[in-house]
Amino acid sequence: MKKFRNAIVLLAAGVAFAACQNNGKTAANAGANDSTANDSAATDSVVYEGTVPAADGPGIKYQLACVNDSSKGFRLTTTYLQAEKGKDQVSESKGKYEVVKKTVAGKEGTFYKLPTSDGSGETILKVVNDSTLRLVNSDFEEAASKLNYDLKLKK
Repeated sequence: MKKFRNAIVLLAAGVAFAACQNNGKTAANAGANDSTANDSAATDSVVYEGTVPAADGPGIKYQLACVNDSSKGFRLTTTYLQAEKGKDQVSESKGKYEVVKKTVAGKEGTFYKLPTSDGSGETILKVVNDSTLRLVNSDFEEAASKLNYDLKLKK
């Protein structure tokens, strides 16, 4: 369980990585693009939410907003419930996700890779169906436990 928790933490940290990538743009241009992405994410996006197990607390709440256009922009808010002296610890990552098609355990799947802003890793989500994404490890494998690692589409 501790290994899987570490994998989830690394995956969540990976989401933050994308926000730091400006692909050679100036700081001023990157800032302008970030505000545009934020506006788009707020007005024309799909949102997934879910609370997944945590080894050291009651859970980790994820809220993922993906922009509905070719930019593949995202914003991921991660809340570690009662993490610091009983208080929630919130982090946010923004950037561009990558769509990956991969065969895992003999089954073809579609995955979203969300790099972290700080470059420490990435979050990988498996597309289960039209309304569900599932957190998976860095090898694109689902948790061996039967615990719920799903994020559900919010309407």
